Amino acid sequence: MKTIDKAKTLKNEGRIGEAIDLLKEYISQNPKDGIGAYRFLSQLYLRTNEKEKAEDILSEGAKNNPENIWLKMMLADFKYFDLQQTNKAISLYKELLGQFDKPVKSTMSPYRYILKRLSNISYELDNFDDANVYFDMFIKLEPSDFYASDFTRFTKTLIKMGDLNRAKEIIALGIQTHPGELKLYNFAKGQFPKEQFEFREKKSRGKIKGVGKISIKTSLIKEGDNIYKIINEATRSVRKPGDIITISSCVVAIAEERVFTVDTIRPSKLAKLVSHFVSHKDVPFGGAAPLANPISMQIAVQEVGATRIIIGTIAGAIGKLFGKRGWFYIVAGSQSALIDDPPAAIPPYDYSVIPGPKDSFAVSNKIKELTGCEAAVIDANDLGDAWAVGYTYGVDKQKLELALSDNPAGNEDQGTPIVIVRGL
Repeated sequence: MKTIDKAKTLKNEGRIGEAIDLLKEYISQNPKDGIGAYRFLSQLYLRTNEKEKAEDILSEGAKNNPENIWLKMMLADFKYFDLQQTNKAISLYKELLGQFDKPVKSTMSPYRYILKRLSNISYELDNFDDANVYFDMFIKLEPSDFYASDFTRFTKTLIKMGDLNRAKEIIALGIQTHPGELKLYNFAKGQFPKEQFEFREKKSRGKIKGVGKISIKTSLIKEGDNIYKIINEATRSVRKPGDIITISSCVVAIAEERVFTVDTIRPSKLAKLVSHFVSHKDVPFGGAAPLANPISMQIAVQEVGATRIIIGTIAGAIGKLFGKRGWFYIVAGSQSALIDDPPAAIPPYDYSVIPGPKDSFAVSNKIKELTGCEAAVIDANDLGDAWAVGYTYGVDKQKLELALSDNPAGNEDQGTPIVIVRGL
């Protein structure tokens, strides 16, 4: 890890060539210990627009570490998301899936991530026979990353296959597990107008008279992307004086390259111990608390330090005795509360742990400098909670959080990480 950290420092200083040479030397000497180095080196080659070398280094990593299925998963993702080599990616995904002799529900296994890709790619290619098989395997895991769009696509697939009864069951389950998703409900009513579906309003306090929210769609934001350029260009024709431009904290962190893939994290004894004290309640199609996962807790330790994690754990235990929640995060600090564990992010970042941005206030101020609008970095969920992690001086934090409590950006694959708040 010290080598990778040094390479990252060189990259941040603009010395990319030196960072590449350092990683190449490290991998040549440690071919089986360079798991994270292979991925980072491929990212650096992408930065220098050397896609062939980026692909070659991931192929080399997969060859040198045949027992590490994640490296081959990254290679398949690279072919699909970066090279747009769909058929080659499908072949690799299928090869990987063939290594499993039974379903694996754990988020620490590539199994669900392979199914996520194969089901959606098959649907996009109108290969409904395969889509039906993969969606069915995927949904049986009751995974938190079976999105509203997955329910819609699976239902459409079943309709194409002529299995209307199963289609009704799937869309009804989607409405049940995704409360407040009006598009999903309207789709169900459009497909089955005579059926009765129970629509439940999403918990929200976000409807404020005179306040409008405009969700801005973007392409997939990747590591190293210029988040400020993306925001400026995406909002240029929409924003008006007095608007507040908000951006998802997770997306900012990805652009800042704060992405830790599961195979590169080695949980310490402290992380393993402390994670046991976090609620492990796993809700079907919902998942458990991020820090219940030792690898996420390890990132928390790295972010805020072992001392704060220990004291925070003690504070959390005391809080529980008095029926108080959140004392751990108050003591451990905001960075510990911002950590997303697998599979919270969208592919290809769904098997990564993603902490919060380095400095959300600095990000907000820079957005204002570019756009002339007030700005904020937001962490929100579908439970009716929104948190302005960082914001500019002219933002009323409490009012903004109230306005965004209905989470207009979404937490799935909506692709709308930017939301403009108007009239607040």
